[in-house]
Amino acid sequence: MHDIVNNIGITQVLNPQTIQASALNSGNIDTQGAEALAVVLLVGNIVDTLGASVRIDVKIEHADDDGTGNPGTYAACVDDDVLNFTGLIAGLFISIDSAGEKQKRYAIGYRGGKRFVKVTATPVGLTTGGPVAMMSLKGNINQLPVNNT
Repeated sequence: MHDIVNNIGITQVLNPQTIQASALNSGNIDTQGAEALAVVLLVGNIVDTLGASVRIDVKIEHADDDGTGNPGTYAACVDDDVLNFTGLIAGLFISIDSAGEKQKRYAIGYRGGKRFVKVTATPVGLTTGGPVAMMSLKGNINQLPVNNT
């Protein structure tokens, strides 16, 4: 067996919390020092009956370094910037809008050329909501071993 724990960076970028009225996001995910990135959205039991007007829209954006080590203006990713999803519109890669889409995980790979990435989950029409969380997985790390404790 090979060692994976010390060769990938795992970061919880959104602690588990209820999504209901306000958008939740991963914050700024800095890709510096990594050659691969995936962001995983973990969706729990959304209590509301999901449909076209009651859903969670999830988008991915990226930004260059503004010259100070912080992100500049975020822009929506397009199909060429991501893996696992196609047909992005304004960065939107999935709408969780049916019962079969809750209590699942969604992983989107990033292959764009910008330093910072952010994933945002926006509730539409939710009244009760349910739990969501996000984590980032960074691969091909330049500085090994990675401390994941």
